[in-house]
Amino acid sequence: MVKKMVENMTAVFNKYVNNERGAQALEWVALGLVVLAVMAAVATAVEGNGSSIANAIVEKIAELIGKM
Repeated sequence: MVKKMVENMTAVFNKYVNNERGAQALEWVALGLVVLAVMAAVATAVEGNGSSIANAIVEKIAELIGKM
């Protein structure tokens, strides 16, 4: 009887632990938010008075794109 109860509890536990549905979607949403945050930071820096920070960011992004 105890053995059957432990087996049932283990099966229920494994059902919830092994369920990874939606985990990949959550990762893509998080990645999208990071990209949006970086784009917002760059847009804010570029809209400034042409500061050296904005120029450095634009140059680094252009450099990264050029390496691809």
